[in-house]
Amino acid sequence: MADEEQSPDRLWVRVEGDAACVRVEGRGSFRVSGALKEFALASLESGARRLALDFRACVGMDSTFMGVLAGLAFRFRKLPGGRVLAFNLSARTRQLLATLGLDRIVETRMAADDAPAPAPAAGSETVIEAPAPRELDRERLGRDMIEAHEDLLRVSADNRARFKDVIEYLREDLRKPSGRPAP
Repeated sequence: MADEEQSPDRLWVRVEGDAACVRVEGRGSFRVSGALKEFALASLESGARRLALDFRACVGMDSTFMGVLAGLAFRFRKLPGGRVLAFNLSARTRQLLATLGLDRIVETRMAADDAPAPAPAAGSETVIEAPAPRELDRERLGRDMIEAHEDLLRVSADNRARFKDVIEYLREDLRKPSGRPAP
């Protein structure tokens, strides 16, 4: 846990014109995926047509985070001019997206391909820290995780074999009494 305290998972978010901007710091995980979804959907409702994610400080992603990203890409791409861009990717984070087929629905740019993103005006970013597992709403997290993994099935037929059992486990877990802490 000491490493987690030194390098917490967090999102830095801001809106610039019609772009919802997110900087992923630490791991893109189930712990911050709900916050990503809430921010992006609120931005979409407020007129954002682009979702830009900066992965320069991201060390990895789990399937729930990537599933949320897939669901957001489906939503943004339905709109005129709508798109999702993941930039400043390392070879590892780029490969994670490609393995699940997200590179088909999300524009990707390696760190070397892009000039640094413009620095936001002082005070224009908001940080969203990953909550401690005990602070997560178990039922909401379970529903979000199922939806995220179902979105991964929509991305690629190959993902069915990867996540069919995960989705069934999550559904079963959600049916259990909620007397135990979230993951």
